[in-house]
Amino acid sequence: MTAPPRRRYGFGALWLGQSLSLVGTQVGTLALPLLAVVSLDANAGQLGVIATLRYLPFLLFALPLGPLVDRGDRRRLMIVADVARAALVLVLPVLHAMGGLRLWWLYAVPFLVGIFQVIFDSAYLAYVPQLVGRDRLTRANRNLQASQSAADLGGPGLSGLVCTAVGAAGALVIDAFSFAFSALTLALIRPTPRQAVEKTAPGGVRQVAVAWWQDVRAGLVFVFGQPELRALAIETAVFNACEQGALVLYLVYAVRELGFSPLLLGLSLATAGIGSTLGTFLSEGSARRIGLGPTITVGSVLGCSALLLVPAASGSRLAAFTVICSGFAVSGLATGVSNVLQVSLRQTLTPDTMTGRMTASFRFVAYGMVPLGTMAGGVLGTALGLREALWVMSGALLFGPLAIICSPLPRRQALPADRAST
Repeated sequence: MTAPPRRRYGFGALWLGQSLSLVGTQVGTLALPLLAVVSLDANAGQLGVIATLRYLPFLLFALPLGPLVDRGDRRRLMIVADVARAALVLVLPVLHAMGGLRLWWLYAVPFLVGIFQVIFDSAYLAYVPQLVGRDRLTRANRNLQASQSAADLGGPGLSGLVCTAVGAAGALVIDAFSFAFSALTLALIRPTPRQAVEKTAPGGVRQVAVAWWQDVRAGLVFVFGQPELRALAIETAVFNACEQGALVLYLVYAVRELGFSPLLLGLSLATAGIGSTLGTFLSEGSARRIGLGPTITVGSVLGCSALLLVPAASGSRLAAFTVICSGFAVSGLATGVSNVLQVSLRQTLTPDTMTGRMTASFRFVAYGMVPLGTMAGGVLGTALGLREALWVMSGALLFGPLAIICSPLPRRQALPADRAST
């Protein structure tokens, strides 16, 4: 079946804008702490606060903002979020040029940007099925995930080059431009029809608050009331928390105990992006051959267990580097295959009127656990030692796939024939 021209053009604009925005985000991710260290002499503790504030909005606002996505115009919400993020990021280089940059600005801006990131992410994953239709959903998610993987792969190296060429403040200008470009591409997409959403009857503040909480609760009940969605939510939360905790430890472990140079460190992390990029293009074929559920299950198990190679690496620097790269590459490949199919399944199992709240619930669980994971990694590293803590965090990753194995998901062969409507 051939997609209508408007839908093809709309997705192309979305894909182009997001691809550039993801690269800009990678540049900004390095530029922000670099600006703090170089311009404000920030220490490791202060950088940790900046990183925590970046993810804190997912814990605080993901659930309350879910009903907004389901009741509002998703494309318009994404445009507003992009414009707001562009303006907020641009504040930092302007203040730097004027000599008015202070550390508290580097606390406030990532937190505010994070709020609009929550809005954009929830609307984005709810908007894609609305834009492309069910028959092209997996392919659309594959292409979007490929852009994410490519940004993860080339982003760190490009960020270093950009920060060297134009400075950290100049790199933030590029980050702001990427958000503005994303807003422009979204503005070019014609509005798409969507299922009508029942409006809440007007009432007092208390009635509105009660209705809003009922919407939030409905999203959580929907996700955790379905065995397959519940398993995916648990697996995602465990993976994000333990992986981020392990990465915090690895950055220190690789430099201090393995003697990796910044180049070797960057190359080892880049192998995960290479594997993930390849995995996104293998997802559809794998699902056709062995089934959707088995592919997700195998991808989850392999993606988590492969990271055990990181603390297992020993011997010469070259030998350790080879083993660690193998672990990251296999993990990236497996999770790349699994993630595309997971997102498509979540979107297909969810009716249009619930997609925003479903996504918000997943974001709350997935990213809300990241600060806990990074904190646990730091505590374990201090108490047990870096390598021992890496064994603990990498081993804990395996509890995520266990949730999938114990659910009905491994027996699912394909996406539902029709998208959920109730």
